[in-house]
Amino acid sequence: MKKKRVGFFSGLDFVTFITALIGSCYGLALVYSATYSTLKDGAVIASGVKSMLISTLGGIIFALIVCNIDYEIISKLWPIIAAGCIGLMVITLLFGKAVNPDRPDAKSWLDLGVFYFQTSELLKVGFIISFSYHLDMVKDKLNRVKTIIPLVIHGMIPIGLVLLTGDAGSALIFLVMFIGMLFFAKVNIGYFVAGICAIVVGFTAAWKLNLINGVQRERITALFYPDQYKDVLYQQTNGKIALGSGGWTGEGYLHGSMTQSGSVPVNESDMILTVAGEELGYIGALAVIIILAVLIIRVMTTGLKARDNVGYLMCSGISVMLFAQMFVNIGMELSILPSIGITLPLFSAGGSSSLCIYLALGIEMSVYRFSKPQTNALFYK
Repeated sequence: MKKKRVGFFSGLDFVTFITALIGSCYGLALVYSATYSTLKDGAVIASGVKSMLISTLGGIIFALIVCNIDYEIISKLWPIIAAGCIGLMVITLLFGKAVNPDRPDAKSWLDLGVFYFQTSELLKVGFIISFSYHLDMVKDKLNRVKTIIPLVIHGMIPIGLVLLTGDAGSALIFLVMFIGMLFFAKVNIGYFVAGICAIVVGFTAAWKLNLINGVQRERITALFYPDQYKDVLYQQTNGKIALGSGGWTGEGYLHGSMTQSGSVPVNESDMILTVAGEELGYIGALAVIIILAVLIIRVMTTGLKARDNVGYLMCSGISVMLFAQMFVNIGMELSILPSIGITLPLFSAGGSSSLCIYLALGIEMSVYRFSKPQTNALFYK
């Protein structure tokens, strides 16, 4: 199908773009409130807000550039992208820093001088690209054992690299992405049953052999024995109190008693929904969930309308990534899941996360644009 050049913004997925912008603006407002009480005299915004703002603006620029490049070209660059991401992870293993004093073992950040960068966030985008291409290459023989084994190895590489940096939370997100993309690729259900059984057996063995220990073990055990681990659940307990104390309309922006007193640790990141719940009420918290739900559904809809299987799989991977992070983060805040340091997409403080999410959305918008007969682009096939 011949493509006709039109305006630079013609063909842009405005639903995705505007929804993401609304989410980022809302997130910046919540992070500003979460850090407001810690501002030093004369300071206008905290460093976390500044970092998030800069990374969001940078992410928007990257997204607009990427959406003008045919996603088929991007997918064929998967060897370079995969090698670059793996190289960054190896560098992180050698020189990574721990930025959370409670988790000195999680050395998953690179100190770039000006800011810290969490390389696993970029690895998520790289994995979506490379795994989509891999799945597409074997789509005609997808359910053969000799096809599944290389796919499993492909999925285990990023999971293993992230685990080696001590970031079990991100490793869980990769596992969900891996399973979710296999599901959308229509892998036989029998493989999922076998895989789930293997995960259960592996987790049980790791638990019995004390391979899961320290803080991670305590946080899991605390969910079942809350009375014995009140100190471990302090963050989540206070988070739930803050989340529920706002009622329907909240205590008012910048006036949340627990938010402004610092009673909920790391509420600018892991517990950002508690800020919305306390200060803006159930309505404010629900708005966060609705914005993310609209974004996830839109990305998946774009995939269903993609011109080919690679575009469909890329959008599937992006939607699974967003859903997994949202589900795990909210599950943490409600004490349904252990606290494992997963941010809420677009809303939590974290420059690496915001930047890479926009990069992923740029790919989705490329699929949207290049699945239509008309486009203006920097590069197209």
